[in-house]
Amino acid sequence: MLKILPAKEIYLQGNEHAVLLLHSFTSHTRDMKKVATSLHAQGYTCYAPLYRGHGHTPEQLLHYQVDDWWQDVVDAHQFLLNEGYQKISVIGLSIGGIFTLKLAQFEKLSQIIVLSVPIDKEPAQLKQRIIDYAYNYKTIEGKSASQISQEMEPFHHMALDAMSAFQQFIQATMQQLDRITVPIAIYYGERDDASYAQSAETIYQHVHSSTKQKRGFENAKHLMTLGRDQDEIIQEIIDFLE
Repeated sequence: MLKILPAKEIYLQGNEHAVLLLHSFTSHTRDMKKVATSLHAQGYTCYAPLYRGHGHTPEQLLHYQVDDWWQDVVDAHQFLLNEGYQKISVIGLSIGGIFTLKLAQFEKLSQIIVLSVPIDKEPAQLKQRIIDYAYNYKTIEGKSASQISQEMEPFHHMALDAMSAFQQFIQATMQQLDRITVPIAIYYGERDDASYAQSAETIYQHVHSSTKQKRGFENAKHLMTLGRDQDEIIQEIIDFLE
């Protein structure tokens, strides 16, 4: 049976401008690996933390919820401050984008870039994401159909409470977009669900940033940093940070 190696955080030390990179829900730091190495090659310090329960066996995800992952983000930002970085920009994908927007409402950041950000998610959709992730993980491991079926039981029986709290976290973040005044770039994939283009427009309209840009990438799906427009997106990120 295939053993999938657990993911690790990424920390690449460079100049005094640090970039915090936040991955998506049920994924891990590979979302941000190419972005981090490309930015580091330009001189930036890059730090991509791994949220608790992510990047390991799917069962780990059952022990944590949105407040734990938000705390991981707060701790990651504090880590960069403790390391002496005064100038911190943040890049977030999907739920990482939600965390980026939330952080910008409370902390003094240099710039933020958000990609594929939802402005709402139904609890059932969020639960389904975990179920799909667990099923795919077990399939890649090469487990038998009967073993997978048996191991999927706890995922199907997950209570929706944690997912409702997740939805409320997203909604609360969106209700305070007017607190954001830092320069912001908002990107979405034109091959993603159409709701993400609408989300991008809503965020663009409601932030109070004097410098703001919004752009769709025609070949990009949801995980924009890994797809066909990856190089173009990374170049756009570099241009915006500079």
